[in-house]
Amino acid sequence: MVQIQVKMVSLNQIIFLDKGKNMKLKYLILNLTIILITSACSESASSQNIQVGDTIKITSTFNSSNSGDVNYVWHAPKSSNSSVPRFEIKDNAMYFSTSEVGSYDIHLSIETKDGKKILEEDFSFDAVEFINKNEKMYKPAVFPSTGKQKKVERMLPHFTVQVYSRTIKKEAVQDSTMLYDFGFEDVYIENFKKDGTLYFRVRTGNFNTKLKAERHLDKISKALEIEPKNLWAVENK
Repeated sequence: MVQIQVKMVSLNQIIFLDKGKNMKLKYLILNLTIILITSACSESASSQNIQVGDTIKITSTFNSSNSGDVNYVWHAPKSSNSSVPRFEIKDNAMYFSTSEVGSYDIHLSIETKDGKKILEEDFSFDAVEFINKNEKMYKPAVFPSTGKQKKVERMLPHFTVQVYSRTIKKEAVQDSTMLYDFGFEDVYIENFKKDGTLYFRVRTGNFNTKLKAERHLDKISKALEIEPKNLWAVENK
């Protein structure tokens, strides 16, 4: 427990403050609020399990009517596997999602308008392949920009070629590496769950017509010596 000494200000002192000291009073109230938050035992939050592919919304525990007088400085997530997860910041909150299993740490610094650091928070997450819906300790969010992206997708259909569908991610990664070796650079793995089984679909290409996707399919068929009927030109929905 960290002991914090608070210098109290008498009511009479506050009442008779002149207008020139209003700003000091404002910051006095802000500092007292921060002291109330940090006076409790401040221990590092335990790591929270999240599912790969879910979008997580992170908000600060700092809550004050004077929050407009401070800046929320979010630092990019740091991972144990050197991957760079997608993240966005809006309305003092961070949204992030990862496609890789691993540990992720996010640091938040709350500062005054003149750059004085007044509070720091750390958030830790362990990303795992799958968590049952009723076992998730969080409600999956969506990125703030998702709404705009969906409008564009409805206007411009996208097609891709599915090459493999695996139940073991390691095999899907090996398949994607092989496709890279054959010169197909636009390769990605998409998670898909059906009847309680998680599938890892290996896909390549992003086309605005099915005809273009089918031509891409023919190239893959010849390069990998796979029958065209075993490949699928599908629309991304």
